Amino acid sequence: MTHMKKIFYITLIVVGLVMSSCEDDLNLTPNYSLNELNAITNAEDAHAAVNGAYAAIVNSDHFSGRLFVSLASKSGFVDWSSGDFDMEYSQSNETTSNISDRWLDYYKTLNAANFAISNIGKLTIDQINLEEKDVLLAEARCIRAFANMFVFWNYGHWWSSDDSNPNGIIFREEPITLGEVEQERLNVGDSYDKIFKDLDFAIEHLENFTNNRYMSKEFAKVLKAKIILYRNGYNDGTADLNEAIKLIDEVLYTPISGFSMQSDLAKVYQDSWDSEENLFCSYVSDNEDRIDNISYTYSFSMIMYYATKLPVAPYDQLDAGLNFGLDWFKGDPRWDIVTGEARAPIAWDTDLRFTFTKVARLGQFAGQLVSPEDLKYNTYFFRYSELYLLKAELLARTGASVSEAIAPINEMRSKRTNPVLESLNPTTQQELMDMIFKEYFLETFVENGSEYFASLRFKDGSGKLWMESIKGKPIDENRLCYPIPAVEMQYNKLITQNTGLQ
Repeated sequence: MTHMKKIFYITLIVVGLVMSSCEDDLNLTPNYSLNELNAITNAEDAHAAVNGAYAAIVNSDHFSGRLFVSLASKSGFVDWSSGDFDMEYSQSNETTSNISDRWLDYYKTLNAANFAISNIGKLTIDQINLEEKDVLLAEARCIRAFANMFVFWNYGHWWSSDDSNPNGIIFREEPITLGEVEQERLNVGDSYDKIFKDLDFAIEHLENFTNNRYMSKEFAKVLKAKIILYRNGYNDGTADLNEAIKLIDEVLYTPISGFSMQSDLAKVYQDSWDSEENLFCSYVSDNEDRIDNISYTYSFSMIMYYATKLPVAPYDQLDAGLNFGLDWFKGDPRWDIVTGEARAPIAWDTDLRFTFTKVARLGQFAGQLVSPEDLKYNTYFFRYSELYLLKAELLARTGASVSEAIAPINEMRSKRTNPVLESLNPTTQQELMDMIFKEYFLETFVENGSEYFASLRFKDGSGKLWMESIKGKPIDENRLCYPIPAVEMQYNKLITQNTGLQ
C-alpha cells in the first residue's frame, strides 16, 4: 500500500471523528477533531470524548432507517431494496453503496470509542475521580460493543455455532493510526468474547438509566440478552439463555424512573424520543442535516419510493409497501396507528402517500410546514414493549409451558388502551412460536431490525425458516451477511473475505 493510499484510507475512517460538548441535550456539533494533539487531560475532556462517540450513531442513516429498510427487505416483508431482498452481493459486485458506506460509519464510531477508551484509561487520580473514570469507560465500551455488534450482524457469521468459524469481526482496542491499518479478523467465538467483555464491564460500571439519549446499565443488559438470543435462536440452541432471561428480568421487574410502558401507542410515536418507552434512541437536537442525512430514509425514501401512492389504483392495495404480512397487519388494531397518510417529500409533488407514519411521520416537506415543525425522526433502538417479546421467546425456548410463555406478551397487550389488544391463546408450541414471531413484526416493524432477526430464528409449520417461507425459496446462509467492502480488502491485506462472497 502506498503512503498516499494509507492517507486516503485513514481519512475515510477518521473523517467523522469529532469531540462534542457534554451538554444534557447531546448537542453533537463538533468542537474539534480528534488527534494526537487533542489529548484528554481532565474529566471535562473525558465526557466530551465519550459524547463524541455517539456522533455517527445518531447522525447516520446507517445506524437508522437505511439499515432497517435493508433488513426488512432481507426478511422478505418488503422489497424496498432489491439488492438486500435478493442477497446477490459479493466483493466484486457490492450492488449497493450501503455496503461500503455502512462499514465506514460503523468504524467511525469504533474509532471514536477507542479514542475515548484509550485516553481516558491513561488519566490519573489527580485528573479524574476513579469512579467517574470507570463510568465513562463503561459508557465508551458499551458504545464500542454496540458498534461492533452492528459490524458483526452486517459483515460476519454472527449466527454460527462454531466458535472457530473465521468470519468474525476486526476488533480494535486503539484508534487507527497510519501505521496500524492492517489487522486480522477474529474468529466467531473470540468476536463474541470481546463484545461480551465490553458489555460485562458496562453492566458492572455503567450508571442506571436516566436519559434515553445515552447508553445505560439497563441497555447494556438488554443488548447482551438480544445477542445471546439471536445466535442461539438461529441454531435452536439453549446456551446462556437462562442468563439472558435473568438480564431481561432485571430490567423488566425493576422500577426505572423515566422508562416504562405507555398505554397509548399513538402517543409513543407522537412523542418520538420524548416517549418513556425508549431505553435508547437516536435523539438529535435541531440540526440542518436532520432530514437530509440523519433521517433521509424515514423522511424521504419511505414516502417517495416505498409507500402506496394515493388515490389507490384499481390494481393496487393500501399496503404501505408490504410484500408479505398485510393480512396479519390489517387484522391487528395497531395497523391504523402505525400507518397513515404523508405528503410527498418534495415541493412540486403534492400527492399523498400511505406509509408507515410511525417512523415516516408527515414527511420532510410537510413536517417543515406545520407549526410547530414535526421533524422528530427517531430511531427506536429499544422500546419497553420489546422486553415482553424477548421474555416470551426466551421462556418458549427454555421449556416453559405454552401458557407460561405467552403470558409476557399478554401482559404487554393488556397495558395498551389505544389500541385495545386482545389476549393471545395458543394451544400448541407451533401456535405459540408463530404468535411470538408475528408479534415482533406487528410491534417493531422497521424500527430496529427485530423482525429480520426473528425471520431467521422462527420456523413455520412446515419447518422452514420464516424468511424462506416468506420469500418462497431457500436462503444461502453465506449471504446473510454482506461482503467485507472491497476498499477494506484492498488496503487491509491481513483479512480474508467472508466465505462464499469473494
